Amino acid sequence: MHTIFQKDMKRVLLFLFFICSAHMVIAATYYDQAKTDMKAFFSESNATYVIRYPHKHKERITLPPNVTIDFQGGNLSGPIIFRNTLLKGKVRLQGSSISGTIQNQSFNAQWLCYADGKRDDAANINAILQVSKEVVFPKGMYLLVSMHQPTYKINKPYHLGINHSGITLKGEKGATLTTKTKAGTLCIYSKPYDISNSIHDIKIEGLTFRVQNEGTEWDDYQEHCHTVSLIGVNRCIIENCTIRNFWGDAICMNHYGDNENTGERTRNMNVVVRNNRIDGYKCCNRNGVSVINGQNVITENNQIINTSHHNMPGAIDIEANNKAYTIDNIKIRNNKIDNCRGKNGAISVISNKEGGPAHNIEITNNSITNSRRAFRFYVWTDHAASNITVKDNKADKNTDPWIWNGKGRTRNWVFTGNTFLHKTNVKFGQDIKFEGLTYQNNHLK
Repeated sequence: MHTIFQKDMKRVLLFLFFICSAHMVIAATYYDQAKTDMKAFFSESNATYVIRYPHKHKERITLPPNVTIDFQGGNLSGPIIFRNTLLKGKVRLQGSSISGTIQNQSFNAQWLCYADGKRDDAANINAILQVSKEVVFPKGMYLLVSMHQPTYKINKPYHLGINHSGITLKGEKGATLTTKTKAGTLCIYSKPYDISNSIHDIKIEGLTFRVQNEGTEWDDYQEHCHTVSLIGVNRCIIENCTIRNFWGDAICMNHYGDNENTGERTRNMNVVVRNNRIDGYKCCNRNGVSVINGQNVITENNQIINTSHHNMPGAIDIEANNKAYTIDNIKIRNNKIDNCRGKNGAISVISNKEGGPAHNIEITNNSITNSRRAFRFYVWTDHAASNITVKDNKADKNTDPWIWNGKGRTRNWVFTGNTFLHKTNVKFGQDIKFEGLTYQNNHLK
């Protein structure tokens, strides 16, 4: 009898243990009310908080760790610090400033941004970029007014900044980042003098960038106010974007102002710019794509129209400022360029008197129409340029073929299969001295 009682008690205790254990692992769920004190509301870690009403708060709220916030029609507005928080539901955090870590695979920008084209979203977006790896921008007009505070000194102000790796920005159809100020839009930058630890794995996809400068004096372009600027970025993809009405370059592979005394402080490496539409609107900007410092760069399948100011280079400019920079393994292919008014032409490769390098460059299968000039090649310093291939490109009857400048020696050129329909009296190469040239099957009127 005693043995049976002991067995029964063991069963009861075991049953109670399982009940208690199950209760311990089931996280609590809390529901707000219309006038809930939100600072007191978020009190327990590992819990779920359901937000059904709109709440505004002035005091900073620090969320306990590892909580889930499930927005069921409500929203929060005010300063919030997240600590490994998972957001669920139709989220609205408009007007909040955030920090910490958010567990979402994708952060929806409209959870925090106004996206109405009237109120500033730059501070909100910069906050999001600090806590999330992937940011999705739904349809809307994201006005950028305030400025990013850079970790390291960069040469011009920018509204948005990225200074850590593994960031993806995705725009749904109709998502537009827009500015009115004479400043850059987005700068992605690494720590100077630390090329081995460059910011890496950045992707920008499907966004529209637009400067609202239609009513300005168009000769007053802003040469260094770039839409997207890369300073020492490794593995970056910019694709399927639209960039309109930009001030300086639409996309600039930039630098920290390096010179022969400082040496190269950063280098852009493994960059792909493809399938973008770049529209300068009234030809008052700098370049569509600039490569001032780049290694392993592909620019392909882009449509570049209505560039550039008549004193600026043109649609695609490959030009290191001096020998402190790197220009190596650059591929420019399958781009369509129309109405380029820049002084150089649609595509230019420049090795200047300061010894700026230009090595291993392929320019293939590009179509150039209604432009001031197809190509400008400038080689002044001996052997600073080498291995240049210009193949199967086409320029229409409204576009001058080329201009050549310099008296330097350059090695290993392939110039084949190109078609130029506009008459020219400019001699191929002019005074440049080629050491190894293949010139064949070109159609020149």
